[in-house]
Amino acid sequence: MKNALIAILFMLCWLGAYMLGRSHSEVKIVKEQVEVVKYVEKVRADIYSRPNANRDELLKLMRQNVL
Repeated sequence: MKNALIAILFMLCWLGAYMLGRSHSEVKIVKEQVEVVKYVEKVRADIYSRPNANRDELLKLMRQNVL
């Protein structure tokens, strides 16, 4: 009986630690996605602020992985 209670307690602690780690990893993923969106918006605004971007200039930026 005592061993069963210890085993159950151990399993509950393990499950709690697993769930806590999982929630922290989800928060990290969301933060990274927000940072990517902010970066994309900043680059997009920079590109739109340039005057008269023609097709050749846009293709050049695409080949340089700027766009």
